[in-house]
Amino acid sequence: MGGPGWGLVWGLIWAAFWVGIIVVAVLILRHELPHMHHRFGEPPALRLLEERYARGEISREEFLERREVLLQPHPPSAPPPTPTEPSPPPQPSP
Repeated sequence: MGGPGWGLVWGLIWAAFWVGIIVVAVLILRHELPHMHHRFGEPPALRLLEERYARGEISREEFLERREVLLQPHPPSAPPPTPTEPSPPPQPSP
């Protein structure tokens, strides 16, 4: 492409391109970040429990007991029982 001015034009086009990419990324993140709190933050049950305690619906002792249950790591579940093979039918005697 001819002339010394084209370098400046292409530089501005590239700068506008990257600014556009950044603006789109910020807009997407602004929309998604509030929803990510529910997915990766505290469990919704714990949040509900805190809200009930704040409203005075449950006592402090009940809040602490339920909170402890919610925050306990889940024990590994036992493997499902293996199906037993049925025994063969009895043979008639001669």
